[in-house]
Amino acid sequence: MRTLTGRLVDAARRPYARLAVLWASAAAIAYGLGSLSPRISPVVAGITALITVRPTFHASVQEALRQTLGVVLGAVFAFAALEVIGFSGVALFVTILAAFLTAHLLRLGEEGAVAVGVTVILVVGPHFNTEAIETRLFGVLVGSLIGLVVSYFTRPGTPHGRALADVVTEGERISVLLTSIGQTLVALQGNIPRTLALNWLVEAEDILVSTVQIRHAAQDAVAGARWSPMIGHGEAHAVLSQVRITEGTAITVVSMCRDLVVAAEYHPMPAALATSLSDVFLATAGAVTEQSGTARQHPSEPLADHTGPIRVVSRTRREATTHVRGLEDTHPLLLGGSLLRDTQKITEILSGH
Repeated sequence: MRTLTGRLVDAARRPYARLAVLWASAAAIAYGLGSLSPRISPVVAGITALITVRPTFHASVQEALRQTLGVVLGAVFAFAALEVIGFSGVALFVTILAAFLTAHLLRLGEEGAVAVGVTVILVVGPHFNTEAIETRLFGVLVGSLIGLVVSYFTRPGTPHGRALADVVTEGERISVLLTSIGQTLVALQGNIPRTLALNWLVEAEDILVSTVQIRHAAQDAVAGARWSPMIGHGEAHAVLSQVRITEGTAITVVSMCRDLVVAAEYHPMPAALATSLSDVFLATAGAVTEQSGTARQHPSEPLADHTGPIRVVSRTRREATTHVRGLEDTHPLLLGGSLLRDTQKITEILSGH
């Protein structure tokens, strides 16, 4: 059994634990700094820092801007309500409505509107006077700044850099899966157990799910390029294009594995067809490896048609096509044709066609 110390170390390494420590640190630091000056509200500073910290730096920049905008709008609306209505629940109601309307006009979204509304409540507070509002204003500014600094350490590297590393890993998983299928086809002479084919399908679907999640992160990095100096707009777009290459490949591999599941259950594959398809699978795996390896330095760069991996896939596919055309049984003919079309689709994705 693992020791308690080992379990604690594993728990401490989890992203959630890292974020929890950073959130607590941001709130504590902001509160401590706020306590050093009577002109800064430590409670408001701590709350704002806690709200501002996000899993990515560019998201924190957005949140910090929301908080800053919120405090400015809150102060304006609070002063206006004080002059017109006087401090009361009605004044707070009108002020928050005005804050939400302004957030809507500025297209801050629902989260931005809520941030403005929360800041208005912090600004208005129980003591509705100029000195109190100024104190809370400085508290928001200090909290936003601390939250922004702490967010820089939430995850190592840049958002698009992490997405690229993750998607290259998924490309490598695709290559390993195709290699495993190719080697098994020739080793078992086409007699693939259904349980093994199902395992291939589960692996392919897991790769696709992971790649879709990476695409969301890459899209977030592209959007965050407007907010963060850490993200190059062109680099983020290149990474997103690479993710789409891998996602398209993963979708095609899932289709291939589904065909293999059907074939394993109802129509055993002729040995000659299995051997020829094995060569195509192995060659396609090599092409995926080549493109993913290139992506580490040059994301989204397609494989040239004259490169070795593409030539090998084309040659093996032509040889396999000859075997498929010579088949008399309809089911293996359809299976072989479908798998060959899918391998061609993968090479077209990898070569940018």
